[in-house]
Amino acid sequence: MDVDLRSGTFSTSSKALIDTGAPRCVFPRGFARLLGITLPDSISKTTGKHTFLGSEWHSVTHEIELRIRPYSEITWIADIDFVVEDELPFALLGHEGFLNRWSVTFNAGLGYFTIEDLDSAHARLEQDAIADMKSRHPQLFPPDWN
Repeated sequence: MDVDLRSGTFSTSSKALIDTGAPRCVFPRGFARLLGITLPDSISKTTGKHTFLGSEWHSVTHEIELRIRPYSEITWIADIDFVVEDELPFALLGHEGFLNRWSVTFNAGLGYFTIEDLDSAHARLEQDAIADMKSRHPQLFPPDWN
């Protein structure tokens, strides 16, 4: 998916993978550079760590504005983890910062996905289906969730 990133007066674009198994949004070091963000040279000065591709990736978190291209109305602010190692070959949009803010529906059979705000997606669902899910899996729903 195409995504724009902005930090202050700096902006850049990237392709990013939507990863339903990733706990956070993670971008390669080079994108931090393009956004005017200086990352530490030593992993001892990092604040986070991710494990994927058989390696550990150390990261630093920065608040970034994101926008899905070409939809200018789909924007948000999120904490993004930038890895300090140079070898990460892709960007990930994970749960915290992306999937917890947008409803993403994958249709692999027809080769597309849709993104919409949580309230619109929730309003489309049949209320009987939601009540059924809540009764079978109450631990998934906060007490005040409607």
